[in-house]
Amino acid sequence: MDLEGFDINDFSDDLVRAWKYAKSYKYKCCCPECDEDAIKSHLLQQHPLLASICDERNCLLQMADNDIDPRSGNWDFYNKRKVGISNALQYKLFCKRHDDSLFKEIENRNSIPNSKRDCLLLAFRSACATRHREERRLHIYESQKKSTGLENQMVDISRIFIQRMDGVVNNLWTAINGEGDNYYLFRLIAMPRIKIAVSDCMVDEADFVAHGLDDRYTGPLNSLFINFITLEDKSFLLLGCDKRYDKNGKFKKIIEMFPTGGISNDDLLKTIKGVLLKCSNWCCSPQLYEDNSWKEFFDEYENLKVTLQIN
Repeated sequence: MDLEGFDINDFSDDLVRAWKYAKSYKYKCCCPECDEDAIKSHLLQQHPLLASICDERNCLLQMADNDIDPRSGNWDFYNKRKVGISNALQYKLFCKRHDDSLFKEIENRNSIPNSKRDCLLLAFRSACATRHREERRLHIYESQKKSTGLENQMVDISRIFIQRMDGVVNNLWTAINGEGDNYYLFRLIAMPRIKIAVSDCMVDEADFVAHGLDDRYTGPLNSLFINFITLEDKSFLLLGCDKRYDKNGKFKKIIEMFPTGGISNDDLLKTIKGVLLKCSNWCCSPQLYEDNSWKEFFDEYENLKVTLQIN
């Protein structure tokens, strides 16, 4: 970034306009072959899932991409926000028709999966959220008027990432409709209650870096699907991957590391925290942030910062 003649106020105004544009953009439904506009919907159920971990004011602490005005001096990649339950984990992912019909059956069971199709539906929603997050970034890059020379490269990277996430979404959609579901490995682990809600798709960074700038590489990204579901008395961790693209068994090892007889509380928390450091679509009870046993984790999460000094 060439700082000669750089004006922080012009840059900030341009970036804030781009953020507003990306936020108000009319996103399409993530379901393949659907061209209807997406509506705002919760990535995980508001009741009872999110309601089970909010505070007495019905608020949650959400980790979100930072879209704060740069003039504030806040350049973190992620920003903690206390949000009302009605706004937590809410994205424009599906049209009203698909949002109402696709997840109705599993949500009648409080999103606790009891079949392969249920697991695929939860993985599908988490993959769509990851794709949507990158599309938001793409619109931010494309709509910035004052190019710093970096935006064009970021646009190319975002487009390739979205293209490869489309492959992930399309494969899951095909499996949901009864073809190729045998390629997927899922594991549901019951555990003590932790006031966290997660629905995310962790991509293999080494895989993307290796092929990120090769526009001929259209294979789906190697992905770990993560859903952490908390009810009043317990939590469930659902992990999954598509074995076809997990060439070195990286994500399969994570899924299979939980022994049949369970895992110690110390190892459990270490594993959960390690996964969360790679997640973006998650929220927790504000009380968890005040818990001393989680202080080191939140300190590490807050170290994901951008440092930019302008004299």
